[in-house]
Amino acid sequence: MIREQTLLRRIKFLTWLFIAGLVLSGATAIPLQTELSWLVRGMHARELIDAAAAPPAWALWLVKVQDALRETGRQYPFLFYGTDWLAFGIS
Repeated sequence: MIREQTLLRRIKFLTWLFIAGLVLSGATAIPLQTELSWLVRGMHARELIDAAAAPPAWALWLVKVQDALRETGRQYPFLFYGTDWLAFGIS
């Protein structure tokens, strides 16, 4: 009886762990441009570039990637249609 309860508890725990993993991987399926905009804004990358005489390399790179994604989205929007499948590739 104790073994069955322990086994059932483990199965329930692993099932909920798997469900949580699926939810987390699905939550990362945010469009690239939106996700990168949040990152640039959150890291204040544009402000660092505008304010500093020698801005950090990471801020320059992040803004450059954001600008490239924005321009690519304007010219070739169809490239972004299949990118959300990556979030579920690991699950």
